[in-house]
Amino acid sequence: MRGSRLDHDIVVVGAGPVGCECARRLAALGYHVAVVEEHERAGDPVHCTGIISAHAYQAFDLPMEAVQSELTAAELVSPGGVTLRVELNGTRAYSVDRGRVDLALATRAEQAGAVFRYDLKVRDLRVDGSGVTLEGRCRGEPWRARARAAVLATGARSRLPRLAGLAADHRAMCGAQAEVPVPSPATMRVWVGRRLVPGGFGWVVPGADGWSRVGVLTRANGRQALHAIAGRALGEARELIGDGSVRVHPVPAAPRCPTCADRVLSVGDAAGQVKMTTGGGVYYGLLAARVASEVLASGLAQGRLDARYLMRYEQLWKQLLGPEQRAGQILRRLACSVPDETVDAIFRSAEAQGLSRYLVDLLDFDWHARPGVGLALSMLAGSPDGGRGLSWLKRLLS
Repeated sequence: MRGSRLDHDIVVVGAGPVGCECARRLAALGYHVAVVEEHERAGDPVHCTGIISAHAYQAFDLPMEAVQSELTAAELVSPGGVTLRVELNGTRAYSVDRGRVDLALATRAEQAGAVFRYDLKVRDLRVDGSGVTLEGRCRGEPWRARARAAVLATGARSRLPRLAGLAADHRAMCGAQAEVPVPSPATMRVWVGRRLVPGGFGWVVPGADGWSRVGVLTRANGRQALHAIAGRALGEARELIGDGSVRVHPVPAAPRCPTCADRVLSVGDAAGQVKMTTGGGVYYGLLAARVASEVLASGLAQGRLDARYLMRYEQLWKQLLGPEQRAGQILRRLACSVPDETVDAIFRSAEAQGLSRYLVDLLDFDWHARPGVGLALSMLAGSPDGGRGLSWLKRLLS
């Protein structure tokens, strides 16, 4: 058991990509950083769909050896089976082995000087005037550490943010995914529909050679919705999905503020820094990790780690992501309010008008909501039920 002295400048709880990126940046500046992870290694288990934009890959120099396929087209399927195919005119995103991405980012953080401890579950966190005390169990033995500050990159389930005085709001969607030994589809396919996937959508994307990833994001029972999507995506091969192969996890449905308190910041899913349309969190989390590391480095240098000073972090990440997240929530509410029959009509109208040819100029894998609201307006206005759809949108925006 460690004593009451300060063992580290920063302890990062969670060795996902966001925690590792924050640790790497702080360690590279010369701070003593420890990363603690409850699992036996970084990148395991994987809950993410594994779709990361080409822009995010370039911006954060993510490992190309983790890429399993390039996504150059997407197919959107309505409840009644009307399909809109969008050719992306080049690679817009990659389907990746997320475990390898996480391992690569952990390795970079170690090379920068961060120290990693695995199989370590942090159960308690206390803040006082001189530091943060973290306690838990490491490989079955009691563990305790003191640091000047802590970064909580714990995902959506952890109770640590609440112990630190951060957001207690845990509104979440249900994500469920399985990898199936079925040859990969030629491209990503996405299904929508209130009855099929309540409040969300389902997908099948290319995985490793000879494998596919099938998943859902929904307000309802994740396993049930997953099997419904698997029936559409895999046909009889859906029987290959056993309960043991399905991974279910919460996905934030809203930002989780406050994300800072005295000596503590939350990042990634713990802060609700995800795309409100798809639940994707890698790119937004990495952007927030960059901001968090800059504010923490400044605070460490000046001896200012109080909540008032660290609030700069929340102000900056909300300036960057807030407008997109607010628009994304509106777009999601709109999508959830439209009956399946109207969605079919919208898709048929879009197909008849050749709208899919223009989607490539509107769709962006990282910033969905801004062009998405305009696209929703266009599709609703052009549908046979357009007047009713536009009135729904007006109510949502009021």
